[in-house]
Amino acid sequence: MAEINITCPNCFNDKQCFEDKLEIEEFSSFMCFSCGFTSNSLYTKGSDTLIKMEESASELMKEISMYDYDRKIHWFPSILNMGKLGIIYPEGTKDNWVWKFAEVRKLSPKEKTEPKYMGHEHTLDIENAKEYGQHEFLDACKDMGIIKNI
Repeated sequence: MAEINITCPNCFNDKQCFEDKLEIEEFSSFMCFSCGFTSNSLYTKGSDTLIKMEESASELMKEISMYDYDRKIHWFPSILNMGKLGIIYPEGTKDNWVWKFAEVRKLSPKEKTEPKYMGHEHTLDIENAKEYGQHEFLDACKDMGIIKNI
């Protein structure tokens, strides 16, 4: 797999946007750590992969997705679920959205008795999620602990 810097078609950052090429299968995945948008070479107009992605995407994700005319693929905001480290996700409306980072917290003894938490020790702390601007995805990743320096 070869990783190369590219210019992001969404935010035009050319230092924090990457393409990972899998030469054998002619497949590429794309990730911009500036704006948080992601794509892959299978997200072409009308493809089954794109249709499945759009079916599982939130309304916001579909509304703010963008088409890359150079690569002929669609890009979407990321939802980055890193298990015990938490989750980064977009929230808001098409005209006013932000990135949120929800950490994992321990359940209180009382919460552990609630049916929705049965058998669990932790939950995502959505109520206290930290908020980031549209071009602060990298800051959210750093706070999550998955990136030291890019």
